[in-house]
Amino acid sequence: MEFLRNFITDGPILPLFLAIAIGYAIGKVRIGPFSLGGLGGTLLAAIGIGLFGVETDENIKSFAFAMFIYSLGFVSGPQFFGSLGRKTLGQVHLAFFSAFVIFFTIWVLAQVFGLDKGTAAGLLAGATTESASIGTAGEALRNLDLPDAEVDQLENNIAVTYAVTYLFGLILVVTFASRIAPKLMGVKNLSESAQELERKLGSTTRLHPGQFEFLRDIVGRVYETHSDVGAGTTVGALRSRFGHAVTIQSIDRNQEAIGVGPDLELQAGDMVTLLGLPSAVVAAGRMLGPESTEKRLTKGLIGEVRDVVVTRVNRNGTTVGELRQSIDPEKQHGVYAIELMRMNREIPLYPQTEVQRGDVVRLVGMPEAVDRVADELGYQIEPSDAVDYIYLALGIIAGMLIGSVSISIAGSPVSLGIGGGCLVSGLVFGWLKSHYQTVGNLPPATALHLRDFGLAVFIASVGLAAGPQAWDVISERGVLLPLLSIFVVLVPMIASMLYARFVVGMDPVLVTGALGGLLTCTAALNASVAEADSELPVLGYTVPYAISNVLLTLLGPVIVLTV
Repeated sequence: MEFLRNFITDGPILPLFLAIAIGYAIGKVRIGPFSLGGLGGTLLAAIGIGLFGVETDENIKSFAFAMFIYSLGFVSGPQFFGSLGRKTLGQVHLAFFSAFVIFFTIWVLAQVFGLDKGTAAGLLAGATTESASIGTAGEALRNLDLPDAEVDQLENNIAVTYAVTYLFGLILVVTFASRIAPKLMGVKNLSESAQELERKLGSTTRLHPGQFEFLRDIVGRVYETHSDVGAGTTVGALRSRFGHAVTIQSIDRNQEAIGVGPDLELQAGDMVTLLGLPSAVVAAGRMLGPESTEKRLTKGLIGEVRDVVVTRVNRNGTTVGELRQSIDPEKQHGVYAIELMRMNREIPLYPQTEVQRGDVVRLVGMPEAVDRVADELGYQIEPSDAVDYIYLALGIIAGMLIGSVSISIAGSPVSLGIGGGCLVSGLVFGWLKSHYQTVGNLPPATALHLRDFGLAVFIASVGLAAGPQAWDVISERGVLLPLLSIFVVLVPMIASMLYARFVVGMDPVLVTGALGGLLTCTAALNASVAEADSELPVLGYTVPYAISNVLLTLLGPVIVLTV
């Protein structure tokens, strides 16, 4: 036992990684449909290891938190500012309404049950699954004129309360958003409601398990015009018949390429290159003649897949159908949109789906054609794994400078701290990067890694420090805290559901996604998507998530200052 104690307590680094390794292993254990997740598991493991009296390093904790909170803002920045438009205003003030109800609920519970600042802040972080507020609340505590011993105790209360309430909050948010809320809104079958909404948005097909859309597969074929089949057909007639499903990429006549115009009449022996959906290309080929395998024509048929970030102001809030109509047909000739991503989540690509600034559209087509359409939408994401460390470092420095500025409120100095400052700078620097692609490259996968690893190290540091006092907090309020977390989840969720449905006027399917976004719970979104058998809940999730991520993070200091 002594060897184990010495091994664990030998410096601050080893216990951190031990807590993360054990914690993420615990987080993978599933009880029914639920799992604690890596962060919840890390905190529990860290508290357990902390019982051995592990020494922690405040500099490591501050560094990890700054890295996490900046990356969080950087990833969310384009979508955060992109959501601040007239067409999404309803979802924006829904997020503000929800944050206010969460604050008011916790404040009332703190007054009624005599909760201290740390316990109240931990209740916010755990019940709403908003781990970032642990750091911002802790910084706010350290800025108060309190004895160091009291600040340490309050910070420990944050960590232990978070650990006790997190799982209860997670299970309740997931269950309410995906199963209880639809019933309260009068929806008997969420899947059928999603199918009805899909039809309103312009979907003509309903995919079932194991099925996929061929729209994702763009093919190229060469057909030789036959005298008694395709000869005499005009290019315009083919375009009218198949629309955007087929593109006449080129026509070779007597081994020379000729111009492709709507009035061009095909002649016997013409070699016609078609691009498009497999079934449509085959159908168009039947109107022309036999397929050709002549290498000279197929060798240079090189396609390109590019991701394009929507940044044009005039494209924000327009539907997919409106975008298609507004772009010159000649410019979009031969280009296909096969995927639409928002905050790293795929959303349904229907004619009535609204496109927002910061969305990523995946285009497929010939390189020069893709470039033309990309310029109409925003800018292309250049595939690069390089990180602009100058931009990254300057962003974090800017955040620290912003966080150090204090103003006097009721005679007390108040500042955003490292957490609030780096969150603001991350939002701004992420938004700037989305508009000026030549600077600040931070690949999405790298940004997500910095965010998740920074938070894991920070949570582990908090748990290790809280370990020795954990049992005292649990024995004093252990039974009360889970009950309070139920109130903190149910009151805002019910109020937000009613507000979203009857004030904002959101469709019930979208409300289920919005509820997950309001409490920044991706697991709740996944449950709603599974229950609806559709990706439509994502449309209600992204804007509330982007706004609430910021509001709930900043709510940590507000709880500390007001309780």
